[in-house]
Amino acid sequence: MSAFPSPPRIAALVLAGGTGSRMGGCDKSLLPLSETQTVLDYVLTALRPHCAALAISANGDASRFAAWNLPVLPDTQADMGPLAGILEGLRWAESQNCSVLITVPGDTPFIPADLPQLLLPAPAVAVSDNRQHHLVASWPTACRAALEEWLKQPDHKDKLRIRCFAATLGVRDVVFPAHTPDLFFNINTPDEYAYARKLVRGGLTHV
Repeated sequence: MSAFPSPPRIAALVLAGGTGSRMGGCDKSLLPLSETQTVLDYVLTALRPHCAALAISANGDASRFAAWNLPVLPDTQADMGPLAGILEGLRWAESQNCSVLITVPGDTPFIPADLPQLLLPAPAVAVSDNRQHHLVASWPTACRAALEEWLKQPDHKDKLRIRCFAATLGVRDVVFPAHTPDLFFNINTPDEYAYARKLVRGGLTHV
């Protein structure tokens, strides 16, 4: 019998539920970055080697993600923001016998290639340039019941803030070194999309 504990079984959820309003209402994760790969492809390339299961959090027609052959998890609780997606992810991760869920926004193509490992043990949140990236985080699947109870509370100003729920879990910061572009650079505007494509043309993949 090994004296060392077994590594946790990790699931990863790509949060692709944003409306992309500053990009004309598109699915940012489906934007092409190169002739053959989308933003989503870049995100999955970093996550896949470390994760036992992968899924996408998105509402609407799931068939637009059919090419990736991954579960697409719609929100079952309306108007709860990203926490609703995280809750569905935790439920799904439990069904996959995973003890940790990694969440990553679907518009952050240049995440570190070993991100899941760096966010262990859970709960943890990525920090770069003195900023917490609350959607780039690790969550113990055991916190699913706590999140369900949190979202049942009467409305208050902090109810939908990820950082406020994460604080109740004792989330720890994982500080990443300064880098250009920022490791958690995300595409919000046409200019940022053009910049991301320029970086890819220059040979950038993952750090």
